[in-house]
Amino acid sequence: PLESPLFQTQNEFLSEWQDHKELYLDILLQLEGPPEPWNCSHCLGDGTYRCPDCFGRPLFCTSCCRENHRTHPFHWVEQWTRTHFQEYSLGLAGLTLHLGHDGGVCPSGVQDVPQEVPDKEWEPSQPGARPPHIQVPDTPGYLVVVDTSGVHYCNCPGSPDPHIQLLGAGLFPARTAPDLAAMFASKVLDDFLWDNVECGTASMNYFSKLKRTTSNVFPHSVPDWYRELLWVARICRVLKL
Repeated sequence: PLESPLFQTQNEFLSEWQDHKELYLDILLQLEGPPEPWNCSHCLGDGTYRCPDCFGRPLFCTSCCRENHRTHPFHWVEQWTRTHFQEYSLGLAGLTLHLGHDGGVCPSGVQDVPQEVPDKEWEPSQPGARPPHIQVPDTPGYLVVVDTSGVHYCNCPGSPDPHIQLLGAGLFPARTAPDLAAMFASKVLDDFLWDNVECGTASMNYFSKLKRTTSNVFPHSVPDWYRELLWVARICRVLKL
């Protein structure tokens, strides 16, 4: 009779996998390169962006990337540079969040948010330099969530204050002041609270993990929102625990 896998030792499990080691490595390396054919998965145009957070890691052109991420605005995308995939943000790809009308454009009009053009000559050796996808634009209408995206508030008469609109969209603002600059996705706050309760994860360690998730190569370059995390986490504990 066949022995149940539940009674196998770790060495027995690994010995079964050992025969597939090279195949596994080949597949992982293939995932780092451009797919063939080099077409957008939706319109079949030229592909530019790849989204590792979407199932199947699909390839998108710029317009399809924006359109397909309107309901997934916090995914991290990668841009093909002719030699490799480079970390990028949906904000740089032109994605804008619209609040107050279920994601639709406010009929009262919106304020144009200028798009920042990343410096293609960026070098990690530059003092104080940050990769383009984690730079915080110094222009109105930008908020920091997990990456940087443009945000348009509802301007209809009687519309709630900006921080209330954000909360209604599942984004917890770091401040209630009109000049708020950062917000936290509810999913991130819930994850932090449960990590803290179940695993004893300190807030500093959790924020270090967020920095590493944002940029595994340059975590030290990620803007520091640790203080804001402490503020918002305390409020969430009062409201949820």
